[in-house]
Amino acid sequence: MTCLHPAKSTRAPRGRTSSRLLRFGIRIACELTELLRLPRRFWKTTLIVLPLTLYLALHYRVNITPSMPWTLARVEYGRMPQIGEYMLYEYRGAMEHLPSRTFFKRVVGGPGDAIRVQGRTVWVGDLLIGEAMHETRDGRPLSVISAGRIPDGYLFAKGDHASSFDSRYRESGLVPLDAVIGIAYPVF
Repeated sequence: MTCLHPAKSTRAPRGRTSSRLLRFGIRIACELTELLRLPRRFWKTTLIVLPLTLYLALHYRVNITPSMPWTLARVEYGRMPQIGEYMLYEYRGAMEHLPSRTFFKRVVGGPGDAIRVQGRTVWVGDLLIGEAMHETRDGRPLSVISAGRIPDGYLFAKGDHASSFDSRYRESGLVPLDAVIGIAYPVF
């Protein structure tokens, strides 16, 4: 059966590929030019909002885990923490699928301090750190850190939450000084 009135082609006629690419390039250039004009149009906003946003992004970090009781912290980069201070450090262990590779923890032990382990309970010096869990929330096994002394160049980190993934566990381990990013000051 043949159609007496075939439908017209809905496809737009195509030109040469080079002319289509040229038109696309011109359109992209016009869009980029328009974006570059925005700061000039909104110069007051650009002078206030952009530097403020950059400052906040560089000096404040968000804690997305329950290991600490606060969510936002101001970070002082390049300063080594003392015992009792919070620090921000890069996790270098082998544990995969963590929400972040940057941790906020409190320093509770330094070089030379004794680590004592009794069963799954861990002490640093005379300070009770807590009971180490048997597995992560998603069921991966955790092993307790070994007893001994904290070597030079390392810190013992502890989270404020009882189930925090901290130096109590061999998978987290002690924090090397070169992994410390800075000191964290809780904001809220």
